[in-house]
Amino acid sequence: MRRPLTTSAAALWLALAASGCSDKQAAGNPAGDSSTATTGSDATAAADAPPPPAAPPVKCDSYTDNLGDRDWAIIYFAMTGLSPPREKWADEALAGLDRGLGAEEAWKRANAQVDAQWNAVKDIRCVTLRTRADPGEYDPALGGIPLGAFAPDAFFPFRDGSMQIALKLRNADKARVWKMTSDKAAALKADSWLGNLGLVIRARLVASRPSGNGGTIEAEVVEFGIEPSEYSRIDRETVRVAP
Repeated sequence: MRRPLTTSAAALWLALAASGCSDKQAAGNPAGDSSTATTGSDATAAADAPPPPAAPPVKCDSYTDNLGDRDWAIIYFAMTGLSPPREKWADEALAGLDRGLGAEEAWKRANAQVDAQWNAVKDIRCVTLRTRADPGEYDPALGGIPLGAFAPDAFFPFRDGSMQIALKLRNADKARVWKMTSDKAAALKADSWLGNLGLVIRARLVASRPSGNGGTIEAEVVEFGIEPSEYSRIDRETVRVAP
């Protein structure tokens, strides 16, 4: 909901602008409640109705890279269906605007920035994540090298203000072992740059849930890429992860 410049952050912006504009009183426009009460007969009909079909999994033809903390916050709110703090975000956007703008124009532009980022990001479900592979020792029982990046307790943290979001990989156990022969593992270990391997994870976002002051986004790894350092003789490699 957009309102005149009445928040504390907006008032500070006006004071710094010294534009001479008089303060405007808020015109209290409470949002209408779109929920509908359920009658007894409606409840019976709803109970007898078959459950809605599950949404088909997102097919990833491309993956969005370099998402920022605010982008992740937008995705989280879009996936959970919770109301995002648009007014707070607009207050923050005011700080980067020209102080010579009038109050109404500044608030209009701040909200436009929030809307533009929301619309550009809210439907993203296929993402690229970058981290260190953290390879362990070759395990003949597993038939490969376990990667610490896919440990059961591993997650990607994001923070937007006081809100914390944890991205967890639902199928990390299926991606954890970099399969190879013992001969290949021995050759890799001879490379002194093995510990500096990077990992490029391409994942599909599948679920989100609130938790405390923030929440969790769950993803499924589609594939991952091994990214050796510049001086390493290790080859780049892409590994598909079984569903």
